[in-house]
Amino acid sequence: HEMGTARMGSDPHRSVLNKHNQAHDAKNLFVVDGASFVTSGGYGPTLTIAALAARAADYIVQQGKRGELE
Repeated sequence: HEMGTARMGSDPHRSVLNKHNQAHDAKNLFVVDGASFVTSGGYGPTLTIAALAARAADYIVQQGKRGELE
């Protein structure tokens, strides 16, 4: 699996995505695959990717209802 190409973190200078898998520099860009992982676990990442995608989707819906997405 390709992982680690869009690191998740709170510092925009050291990471590409915030904790909601949203790009620091492009607020309407969400990366919901293994790219946000900074390391690989001992098993396949499919369930973790699905959980992160579901969390990002919930955040997108909440932000959309508040009118906070561009």
